[in-house]
Amino acid sequence: MAMTGIDVSRDFIAEALLPQLRDSLGDDVERLAIAIVGTGSDVIGLDDEISHDHHWGPRANVMYLRADAKRLGPAVTRVLTRRIPREFAGFEVHVGIGNLTGVCCTAVEDFFQRFLGTDRLPQRALDWLALCEVDLFHVTGGAVLHDGPGELTRRREALAYYPDNVWKKRIADWCMYVTGRDAPYNLHRVSKRGDELTCSIYFGLCLKRLMELCFAVNRQYAPYTKWLNRMFRTLPRGADALANCIDDAVAESSWRRRVDLLIEANYVIADALADLGLTEPVVRREFDDGLADLTLYDSAAQIYRTVPRELFGPSFNQTELWEKMAREVLFDANDYLQNSRDGNS
Repeated sequence: MAMTGIDVSRDFIAEALLPQLRDSLGDDVERLAIAIVGTGSDVIGLDDEISHDHHWGPRANVMYLRADAKRLGPAVTRVLTRRIPREFAGFEVHVGIGNLTGVCCTAVEDFFQRFLGTDRLPQRALDWLALCEVDLFHVTGGAVLHDGPGELTRRREALAYYPDNVWKKRIADWCMYVTGRDAPYNLHRVSKRGDELTCSIYFGLCLKRLMELCFAVNRQYAPYTKWLNRMFRTLPRGADALANCIDDAVAESSWRRRVDLLIEANYVIADALADLGLTEPVVRREFDDGLADLTLYDSAAQIYRTVPRELFGPSFNQTELWEKMAREVLFDANDYLQNSRDGNS
C-alpha cells in the first residue's frame, strides 16, 4: 500500500525536522507546535496519484505564539531554509515560509487569522455565525504532533464543533434551503417548464445541501465541495440511507422521479432529526404539485422554536476564506510580480 501524504509528513517531522529544531533551538522547541493542518487532500487522508501534480510531499506547520515571533521566528526560518533536507523519502520538500504550504512557519494566532478572518475565538453565538464552516473544517482537521505551549490544541478544541444553539440553527437553516430555495420545490417547477440546465443546477444544489445536512446531523463540519461526497459516505448516522436515495436519483433520467427520490432523502434527514430528539416523529404528507414537499419545513419550524430569537435573522457566513489562498498552492506568485514589472494588468 502506497504511503499517504500524512504518513510521509509524520516520518519527515520525526526524522528530519524535529531533530534539526532541537539541535538549533534547544529547550525552545517546547515553545513550538508542529502540526499537519490546513488545506489539501493529504491533510484529510484522501490524497492519491492525482494529488501528486502540485506541492505534494512532506509538510509541516511549525507554529509559535505571536509573543515569541520576534525571538523564535527567524531561528525557525533558518532551520527550514538552511538545515532540513530538500528531499525526503524520494519526495521534494517544499518550503513556504509565508504561504502555509509545504513546510512552513507562522504564529498560532496568525494561522487562525488567515483561515477564519479573526484571531479571536468566538464568544457569542453570533460570532460563530460569522465563521465559514469549510474554514472551521480546515483549522480543526489534520493532526497536531507536538504542542509545547498548548495554544494550538486549545484553540482547535474550542472550535471543535458548534455550540448547541448554533448547531440547531445550522440544521434548521439548511432544512429551509432544501425546502424552499434549492429543491425539490424549484426543481419540480422548473422541470415542468422543460428547463434542463436549470434543473441540473437545482439538482446539484439540493444534493450538496442534503449531504451538508448529514454532516450536521453527525455534529461534524462539512468539507468543501470536492471532498463532500467521499467524506459524507463515511458518516455513521444516516449516510447509508441518504446515499441510497442520492445514488438512485443520480442514476435516474426522469426529473419527476428524481423529485420523488429527493423527497425520500428529505424523510431520511427528518427521521434522523426526530431520532436526535430535535423534532417530533415525522408525519408523511401527500405530494403537493405546487410546493412538492414540506417535510423539512416542518422540521425547521420545530427546531427554530428552541433557538434564541437573536439567531433568527442572521445567516451563516458561507464565504470560504481558504479559497483566497488557492493561488499559493496552484500558481507561482512570481508570475503576478513579473506581469506587474512588465506593465501588464
